Amino acid sequence: MDCIETIKQRKSIRAFTNKVPDKALILECLDAASWAPNPTSQQPWQFIVLTGNSLNRVSRTIKESFPASPIQNTGPAAKKPEAVQKLELRKKKNFTEMISFLKESGADMSLLAQGNFNFHGAPLAVLFATWPCKDQNYVKSVLSAMQNFMLAAAAKGLGTCWANAVSICQKSIKKELDLPEDMILVDGISVGYPDPEAAVNRVPRHRRPIDEVTLWFV
Repeated sequence: MDCIETIKQRKSIRAFTNKVPDKALILECLDAASWAPNPTSQQPWQFIVLTGNSLNRVSRTIKESFPASPIQNTGPAAKKPEAVQKLELRKKKNFTEMISFLKESGADMSLLAQGNFNFHGAPLAVLFATWPCKDQNYVKSVLSAMQNFMLAAAAKGLGTCWANAVSICQKSIKKELDLPEDMILVDGISVGYPDPEAAVNRVPRHRRPIDEVTLWFV
């Protein structure tokens, strides 16, 4: 598959079959992740693969700890920049359109909400981790590795979905898995074979015109 085609066809998958991807296939995608750009080839990432009992344990931990996470308990927000306000309006519009599509398709809306806590029922998940550094370069490198992984997975017929509950609940997850306290869980990715019948995997997608989001100085 052409690189640009893969980029544009990749999408978030929120319903999976029960088939567990082969270990060799996941390792191939992780190898692609390891070729992401990073400072002076330090390769500051740690990949943590979860299946079976470990995946169930982390899902349970997320469900239990998410309500008490710092992001859920912030005080009054300061006035947001106009650009951020526009983005949040866009988020609300997109979410409303998605919910409308799913209801018209007869989808089980409770599964969508639960998916935030159980990797959308995927049979496998990967946590992407790094370590503290003075300039955020390690985190940026891991984010690049995550993108590589998702593109490689898409090229191999796998579905993925970014799981930001991992970073939000990382303190509890690290305790559950006995990971070092100073490790940074950048985020996680749900992985598996897409359920072709699920309406949530057929939600229409679109992008803003490129000239709307580009500043070009000469």
